[in-house]
Amino acid sequence: MKFKKSYTFIYMPDDDAPSRAFKVPRWALLGVLGLVCLGCVLIVMTGLGLRSGAYWWPGGGPLARRNVTLEQTLAQLENKVEDLRDQVAVVRGLQDRVAAALDLPPMDDETFAAGIGGRQQFSVAGAGPEAMVGQQGVAGQDLDKMLRQVRIQKQGYLAMIDSLETRQNIRDHIPSVAPADIGWISSRFGFRKDPFTGRQTFHKGLDFVVPVGTPVHATADGTVAAVQQQRGYGRVVKIDHGNGLMTVYAHLDKALVRKGDHVKRWDTIALSGNTGRSSAPHVHYEVRQDGRPVNPAAYVLDRGSPRS
Repeated sequence: MKFKKSYTFIYMPDDDAPSRAFKVPRWALLGVLGLVCLGCVLIVMTGLGLRSGAYWWPGGGPLARRNVTLEQTLAQLENKVEDLRDQVAVVRGLQDRVAAALDLPPMDDETFAAGIGGRQQFSVAGAGPEAMVGQQGVAGQDLDKMLRQVRIQKQGYLAMIDSLETRQNIRDHIPSVAPADIGWISSRFGFRKDPFTGRQTFHKGLDFVVPVGTPVHATADGTVAAVQQQRGYGRVVKIDHGNGLMTVYAHLDKALVRKGDHVKRWDTIALSGNTGRSSAPHVHYEVRQDGRPVNPAAYVLDRGSPRS
């Protein structure tokens, strides 16, 4: 088709007005037609963009920009999940080391897995909206699993704390110090010559020579079982430490506790004296296991140990 240099258009109104003729150059007519075609193309492409989530201009449409933001967020989440997973593994290693130090069994792998399979990997590179939604689910499962693992570890640490507290409680109730801060041992556990009769008799404890009025301490935690006058022993305080273990403090001048009182190691329970069958001021100290006297020297671990 050969285009002319110009085209003449005649306008004829319906009324009696005279008709008019317009002469349009070829370049103007082609320009108008080009603009109309371009508009049609833009309309079609805009419609397609609305369906696909992206407009046909730099930066894309709202859905495209949201997808980019979501992809970046998931990438950051993936990094954080991986770091958290590594930290959970490090904490488990520390927990196993502490358990070994306490002679406790380490946590088995099945329990630590929290009833879920192995590690799940996910990637958001080039993922579409549906794929990214699925990856969110994978990340959520990983986080749920690690949350359960952290709870399991918490229970493990609580069990170890209970074990430590139980052991400390046992230690607190075992006599381990001398009943007086000063003085010297004049008579030990075992057979000796009785100071009154001169005969060989069995001495059931240790005698600590101290002045009258010297503070006498409980050698372990326990409950006062008796405060009494006893033949030969004079004024006596007896403390029950549990598990069949009892300590006896005799020849006292004055008791500072009453039956049923709970005492701690190093608590002052009495003042030393010279009561009962005693040849000089001292504290007679006994340790009894299930009612049978045992050598207190095995329980006086360190007379110079610091108080706690």
